[in-house]
Amino acid sequence: MRKTRSCFQSFRSISGGAFLTRRGSALKGALGEDGDGMKLFAAQSKEALLALAEYEKRGIGEDVFLATMAFMARFSAEAFARRGRVEWTWGWWFPRQLALKEFRLGSLEYEMTEGAAFGGAPAGGEVKRIFLHIPADADLADGAVDASLAEARAFFSKYFPEFAAAEYVCESWMLSPALLTIMPRTSRVRRLCERFSIVFWEEDSPAFRDWIFPMAVTAPAEELPEETSLQRAVKKHLLAGGKVGWAEGILKG
Repeated sequence: MRKTRSCFQSFRSISGGAFLTRRGSALKGALGEDGDGMKLFAAQSKEALLALAEYEKRGIGEDVFLATMAFMARFSAEAFARRGRVEWTWGWWFPRQLALKEFRLGSLEYEMTEGAAFGGAPAGGEVKRIFLHIPADADLADGAVDASLAEARAFFSKYFPEFAAAEYVCESWMLSPALLTIMPRTSRVRRLCERFSIVFWEEDSPAFRDWIFPMAVTAPAEELPEETSLQRAVKKHLLAGGKVGWAEGILKG
């Protein structure tokens, strides 16, 4: 309790809500040594209450708030599954949710951006885009994805009308063109990939391993697990000299 109380005192001394847009650098400095990230977890949990007040001010439902902030529980649980202890290593990303820039709407998450890097081009300019993110627990059935997209379009039109006409984009291993050849047409991952027009493919990126083989990220291809149909298909593809990488695309239609 004393550690948490000290953490909140440091948080209050430099925050006052500023952390919502300052990406946490000042807060992390004030917290001092934080090897497992749990000081930051506690402070950002406190910040979430400030975000809740902003949700209420804007009239955004509590259901959206709870779904969005569940990001913390999801990645804490993932850390426990991987390393056998709870850690908070995603504090660098979470300011997006705290600043009401990213929301969980149904199966998927949506992030409002302006001038963000995309399609192999660096950041800059004023182009508004909504980045679609795919949580590990997302239901990728066609109906669930359709419902999420419909909810997102209605949500941004109502609460952030300046993004009503923004294009929807995504960057993920799930957009890799390789999936169109190695996964069957019935694959939900493949069907999600087919929703996008690919504009950039970093085929040598190893980032896909974090998501497809989270327990064997650095293992040689021949030692990769084969517990799921996706893992088996990707492993076979890699052993044959194929690549997966990371791709970016624009939502069709």
